[in-house]
Amino acid sequence: MADSGNRVRHRYGPDGVRLVTASFRTHRFQPHAHPEYAVAAVMRGVEAVRYRGATHYAPASSLLLLDAAELHTGGPADTAGWDYRVCYLAPELLAEIAGERPMFPDPTPHDPKLAALLAAVHRQPPGPATEERLYTVVSAILARHARRWSPPDAPPAVVGEVIRHLHADLRRAPSLGELAAVTGLERFRLLRAFRRETGVTPRGYLLQLRLQRAQQVLSAGQPVAKAAVESGFYDQAHLHRHFRRTFGATPGAFARNHVQDRQHRAP
Repeated sequence: MADSGNRVRHRYGPDGVRLVTASFRTHRFQPHAHPEYAVAAVMRGVEAVRYRGATHYAPASSLLLLDAAELHTGGPADTAGWDYRVCYLAPELLAEIAGERPMFPDPTPHDPKLAALLAAVHRQPPGPATEERLYTVVSAILARHARRWSPPDAPPAVVGEVIRHLHADLRRAPSLGELAAVTGLERFRLLRAFRRETGVTPRGYLLQLRLQRAQQVLSAGQPVAKAAVESGFYDQAHLHRHFRRTFGATPGAFARNHVQDRQHRAP
C-alpha cells in the first residue's frame, strides 16, 4: 500500500508472528490497541508515540516496545516521517520466551545494537534458522528492557460492565443512555469514568474491538466483506476507512499479504 509516501507490508513469520515493514510520512494512527506485543526497530526518522499518558519519541536506532492490549497513538515527529520494522508477538509466545509474562517499562529505549539485530533478522526469509535468530534477538531485548508483568488494577465495576456489554455484540453500538441504564450511573459521569480508565470513549473502545475482530477474520482467510459484517461495520467502505486510518494499510492489503505469506510457507 502506498499513499503520500506511506507504505506498509504485512507478512507472517514463525508461530504466526506478524512482521510489518512500514514507511510513514504523513500517517497518524488513531488510538488503538493490539492483542499482541509490538517489538520494533526504528530505521529512519522519529516516531512520536502517545502511550500511558505521555508522549515518547523513538528516533532511528531506537526500539519501540509496546505491551499487549495497551491503547496508543503514533505519528511523525516532523515532516520527514519514520520507517520501522515491527514484530507482533502473542502474549503466550512472549511469556514462553521470557519464562513469564513480561512488560516494557520504557517504550522507546535507544539501543542501536539490538535495533540493528532485530532489523536484520526481520529481513530474512522464513525458515528454522530465521526462527532461531528471531527468538534469540527477542530474548536479548527481554533481558535488557523488560521486567516482570504486574496485572493492572481492575477498572471500576461500572467500566467493566460497559466493556462486557460492548463485547457481547460487536454489531451493535449502544447509546450512552443504554450504557447508563446497564450500569446505573448517570450518562456523563459514566463517560468521564470510562474515558479516565481506558483513554477513549465507549464508542472509541467499541471501534477497537471491531478492528481487532476484523483482523482475526482476515487472518483466517475470509473476504473483506465477511470481515466487515462479522466485526460490526456498516459495509466494506466503513471498515476500509477505519482500518486504514488505524493500521496504515487497507484490509484488502492486509488480507493479501497474509494469503501470500501462507502460500509461500505451504509445503
